[in-house]
Amino acid sequence: MDTERNGLIDYGRFLAALGIVWFNAQAPGDRIAYLALPFFLVLLALPSTSSLSMRAKRLLLPFLIWSVVFAMLNTALALKNNSPPFEWWRWSMLLSGTWVHLWFLPFAFLAAVVAPWFRHPLASLGAAILTATLLAMYGSPRPIPFGQWAFAVIPVLVGIAYFAWGWRLAVTTLLTSSLILFLGPPSPDTYTILIGTAVALVFLSNFAPATALSDWCARISYWVYLAHPLVIIVAQSLRVTYVELALVSLVGSVILAQIIETSVHASRKGRLEF
Repeated sequence: MDTERNGLIDYGRFLAALGIVWFNAQAPGDRIAYLALPFFLVLLALPSTSSLSMRAKRLLLPFLIWSVVFAMLNTALALKNNSPPFEWWRWSMLLSGTWVHLWFLPFAFLAAVVAPWFRHPLASLGAAILTATLLAMYGSPRPIPFGQWAFAVIPVLVGIAYFAWGWRLAVTTLLTSSLILFLGPPSPDTYTILIGTAVALVFLSNFAPATALSDWCARISYWVYLAHPLVIIVAQSLRVTYVELALVSLVGSVILAQIIETSVHASRKGRLEF
């Protein structure tokens, strides 16, 4: 294993993916589980040697593929409910995808594109303060995905500050922007951004050796995030509810993610052998 890789971050990714599943299952404690989202967002600033074309392949191609998958699911659900087959379509889905969680993929690519512009300490701190001020004054935009993007900006900027200049600037950026958010209308998102981003900084500031298990956690968390709504829908169709729905969704999402990972790995291996 790569000795420079922080296995703690990979474990955190896996736990965050499970948190997203729990949140979308709307089980008790879902607001606590939602802390997983700013955790993921901070990690978007992780330094990478991948080119933008490689990141586009990793982020935008799955966005298109999974949008097709969930478009077919939306159509099937519409037909089942005797509704027009494409009544679910909204033009905003060109940016957000055909299921709400897919907004994360194009935003992640956009963050990779603009991140170099905010590596100066004044840029990251100033942009975070400006974002927090606008949110405190006008609130979060309602249309999808702009509301999600507004939520995501501060954690990403904190991540950029951390990787460019260290934890001191990151903490300063987080606390300053959070203080401004608290001056605006009360919102649970303010606590989510503050706590979830702070948890990410704690993980980043500590180290655990990379292992085969941490590598598996990193790979499987990606598929858990993308595929988990399928498991939730199947569980709901079987009349599973409440905490049981969340537990079944957690286990089912990991199993489905492992199936996808195995299939993708086998496909790549087959191409290499060919």
